[in-house]
Amino acid sequence: MSDNFFRFHDLFAQLGLPNSDEAIAAFIGRHRPLSNDMLLADAPFWDESQAQFIREKKLDDSPEWTQLIDQLSEALRETSDARNSLGFCRVLALSGSLRHSSFNTALAHAAQVMAPHGMVIEVATLHGVPLYDADLETSEGIPAAVLKLKAQILEADALLMVTPEYNNGVPGVFKNGIDWLSRADMKAIFAKRPTGMIGASMGGFGTLSSQAAWLPTLKMLGVTLYSGNSVLVSRAQNAFDAQGELTDESSRKNLNAYLDGFNEFVQLIKIAKLKSR
Repeated sequence: MSDNFFRFHDLFAQLGLPNSDEAIAAFIGRHRPLSNDMLLADAPFWDESQAQFIREKKLDDSPEWTQLIDQLSEALRETSDARNSLGFCRVLALSGSLRHSSFNTALAHAAQVMAPHGMVIEVATLHGVPLYDADLETSEGIPAAVLKLKAQILEADALLMVTPEYNNGVPGVFKNGIDWLSRADMKAIFAKRPTGMIGASMGGFGTLSSQAAWLPTLKMLGVTLYSGNSVLVSRAQNAFDAQGELTDESSRKNLNAYLDGFNEFVQLIKIAKLKSR
C-alpha cells in the first residue's frame, strides 16, 4: 500500500474504530485540523480507553505504534492550505455500476489502495440517483443523492470516472448520473476539472468502446481530460479474485502507471492555478 493517509488500518483497529479506507478518510477529515498545542491523546474525540492506549504506546516507545501515532497526529494537524502546498491531491473515483460485486467498483477500490504518494482517492457510486425526469426536477429539485455527489466532486481536486461498457457503449446508469450532475451545476462540477477514465469489462477489449463513446460528452462538459495512459481491464472475471481484489499483474501494472501519470497531471494543473492567482 502506498504511503498515503490510509496507512492507519492496524491502529484504528486497536482503537476500536472502523478501519476501512473510507472510514479512516472520513475520521481524519471530520477531526482535522487538530490544534498544534494539543497532544494527540488529549484530543476531545477519543474515549478514555482510546486516549489511554495512545498514552501507553507513546510511553512504551514501541516503534511499530509510535510511528503510526505520530503520523496520525501529523495528518490530523494538516490544514487544506498545508496539504495543497505539499502537493496532495484528492480524487473522487466514481463507479458507473450499481452491481454489488461490480468489477468497476472493485477497480475503483484497487485504485484507492494503489494511490501514489500525495494522492488520496475516495470511492463513490451512483446508488440512490433516480432516472432523470424534468418534471421531478421541477417539482422536487435536485435529488439528495445527486447533491451528495456534487459536494464530493467539488471537495476533490479531480474526478476519476470508472466506467463499465454495455453493448459497446456508455452505460445508461452512468450517463444518467452525469446528466443529473450537469443539472446540479455543470460549470462548477465539470468545467476545467481534471478528469480521468478507467474501466473493466468481461470482453476482450476492456472498455475501449465505452471510453471512446464518453469523449463527446466530456468535451461538451468542458473537463480537462487526462489521456497520458489507459486502463482497459479485459476479461475482468479473471482479473479479480473472489474478494474483489485486482490480482492480474498486467492490469495492476497499467493501473499503477496510470495513477502515477494522473497524479502528476493533477498536480501540474494545481500549480498552474496557484501561479495564475
